[in-house]
Amino acid sequence: MSRKSQIFTVVLLALVGVGLATQLYNNPWGLFKSILVFAVIAGVMYFLVNRLLLSRGTGFTGAPTDKGYQKALRQQKRRNKLKQPGQHASVSMPSPLKLRKMSRLKPSLRRDNPFRVIEGKKNKQKTNKKTKTS
Repeated sequence: MSRKSQIFTVVLLALVGVGLATQLYNNPWGLFKSILVFAVIAGVMYFLVNRLLLSRGTGFTGAPTDKGYQKALRQQKRRNKLKQPGQHASVSMPSPLKLRKMSRLKPSLRRDNPFRVIEGKKNKQKTNKKTKTS
């Protein structure tokens, strides 16, 4: 914060304090009503924003809406349960039927990736020729 903005903030807070003190001294019931009205309006606005606007699925609710993300999250939780200290995952051999299914599925899951190697210039010599004119 710059020096001018700090001074402005201190002056503003001092004026607010003076205003509250004079209002409390002159009309305490009016101050209480003003604070109560402000609290009610703030509560109504908070309710409207949280319940009505954010529940429409605008993405601010914190709930993941992507099904793939939810599936990955569940898998991660399962893995973390197995990796907890003090607990050992029971290792069981898969049945021959499962092994055959797995071997059949493996080649079909492998796809060609759309990636390709781009030649870089990491270890190549620079070929900039600078000529001197005299």
